[in-house]
Amino acid sequence: MKKMSFLKAAAQNNRDGSAGVCKPQLTSLVDVMVILLVFLIKSFSVEGSLIPVPENVALPVSTSEVPVERVRNIEITHDGIVAGEKMLVTHREYMEADSLLIEPLFRWLEEQETAQNDTVMLQSDRDIEFNIIKRVMYTCSRAGITDFKVLVIQDGLI
Repeated sequence: MKKMSFLKAAAQNNRDGSAGVCKPQLTSLVDVMVILLVFLIKSFSVEGSLIPVPENVALPVSTSEVPVERVRNIEITHDGIVAGEKMLVTHREYMEADSLLIEPLFRWLEEQETAQNDTVMLQSDRDIEFNIIKRVMYTCSRAGITDFKVLVIQDGLI
């Protein structure tokens, strides 16, 4: 009797049409690929940026993992206050006033629908003076806003 290696015997069996020893089982490979695909789809995040950040605003850094919700958006840039993609007022126009109330911002907030809830998202450059942010928050509270969210960027994304 002639001795054959295992691989030669398997190859000869395949040529003979008999049951193949080396044929891969595709069913288990497909199962593994489907499981990997489902895992990747479930773990893939499609949140992205819900709020457009102006070019001239550098947001502060945050480590929070909580996603943002859609609310009224107020941007405090170096030039002035922007809401609804419209420049409401420049800083020079209200900084000399004795009152903390910013009239154009107050009117804009009153014109907005109350169905959006009593929350406002503040976007401010990290170098803006606190006095300006304080005036914006005061104006919002006078307009009935009870909840403030400050937009920051997650550490590692800058």
